[in-house]
Order: sequence, then structure tokens, then C-alpha cells
Amino acid sequence: MSQPAKHNMYYVAIVCPTQINEKIQQFKQWMKDRFGCVVAMKSPAHITLIPPFWFTNEKEDELMKTLRSFNDDSAIQKIELDGFSHFRKRVLYVQVKENRLLNELKTKAEKHFIEKIGEAIKKDDRPFHPHITIANRDMKPAHFEKAWEHFSNKDFQESFDRNSISLLKLCQGRWNVIGENC
Repeated sequence: MSQPAKHNMYYVAIVCPTQINEKIQQFKQWMKDRFGCVVAMKSPAHITLIPPFWFTNEKEDELMKTLRSFNDDSAIQKIELDGFSHFRKRVLYVQVKENRLLNELKTKAEKHFIEKIGEAIKKDDRPFHPHITIANRDMKPAHFEKAWEHFSNKDFQESFDRNSISLLKLCQGRWNVIGENC
């Protein structure tokens, strides 16, 4: 009897440049120091295009080929970050300004990966709400009010040019960029 194939988790995202990532990591650190929130610290600052999915480890090269073969006409897009917001009392995040091209990019990337990889990628039927998470599933509702009081009074405005998307893999409890399409 053969052993089952090993699977890993992956996702596709726009990863923020180092300078912006470092600023957002400070927000995540603040949440960790005050409320013990660590889940969001396991990823670089990013905007998710395709949420986490399981895929056979031995076929990882197919994912890399799919990533490299993704061609987006609007190669460079300006991504603007503007303040903070939240989803109910469960997720705090940096807000991404409305951007039609970003919505189109998500749709194109999802379609491309589904066509190339198949059913490992599930079409996300939820409305796309691009954001950069600061704290999520390990934030206790009792801590939300204090955290929101802090972030709702902070000003944060940054922008960057998006010229690639990244494939991230969960390795030893951390999400690492394993490939980019440029």
C-alpha cells in the first residue's frame, strides 16, 4: 500500500514592499504585545488574491509554472493604503482604496489558477474586499474595542506599485514567498 501524498497549504497574493511590510509589522507587533495576537504575524503584509488551499507537495512545480504563466495586461498598478477598518469585531486591517484594476486582477488570477490547477482552487463567491490584516482569528472580542480605539485614531497612508503577484507556502508555521511572477 502506498503512502498518501504530502500536501501543503499555499495562497496567491500581492506582497507589500519591504518598507511598507515593516510598518505593518509594527501594527501587528502592537497587537501581539497588548493582546497576544500572533496569527497575522505569520505572513508578510499582503493582499490575498486566492485564499489558502491544499496542494500536493510533489506537484509544487505545477504551481510555480502556473504562477509564471499568469499574464496580466496592466503589469503595474498603484495600490493605495488609507487608514484602518475592521470586519465586525473579528478582523482589524489596513484599508486598501477602491481599485477597479485590483478587482480585475483578482478575477483574472483566480480564473487562471482554476484553469491550470483545477479543483484544488475553489472559486471564492464572497465579494472581494482587498485589505491587509493586522489581527484576525486570535483576537478576542473583548480586546477589539481597545484595539479599535487605538487604530481608529491613527493615520496611515501609503502607496506602492504592484508589478507582480506571489505564491506563498506554509512552512513550519510561517507563510513564505516561494515564487513571483514579474
